[in-house]
Amino acid sequence: MLRALLCACALGLPLTAAAFNGADLIKLCNRTDVPSKSACQAYIEGAADGAYNTIEAIGGTTGPRVGQYFCLPGGTTPEDMTSAVRKWAAANGDKLDYNASTVVALGLGATYACRAEP
Repeated sequence: MLRALLCACALGLPLTAAAFNGADLIKLCNRTDVPSKSACQAYIEGAADGAYNTIEAIGGTTGPRVGQYFCLPGGTTPEDMTSAVRKWAAANGDKLDYNASTVVALGLGATYACRAEP
C-alpha cells in the first residue's frame, strides 16, 4: 500500500529533476496531507541516499571528505531530515531556486555537518 502511495505521489512530480527546485520541494513539504508528507520525506531520503552513494563511489563516506555535505548520525529519522531541510529553507529563501537535491544536501549539511575524526 505504501509503495502504491509513493508511486502515485512520484507521478505527480515534474518529470525532470532539473524542473523540481527547492521552492517546489518546500511547497510539497509544507502541505499537511499524508500523500504530500510521504512524497516529501521520500524525496529527501532519496536525495540523501543518492548523495551518500555518490560519495561512496568517489572514495568512501567514513569521515569528512571533499564534497561530502553531511554525515547523518545513526538513528536519524525521515522526520528529522525533513525538519532539517525545512529549517534551512526557512533561513535561506533566496536559495530555493537551486535544484531540490542541492537544497536537501545543504539543509542536511547545516544540521548534520561532518566532524573531523580525532
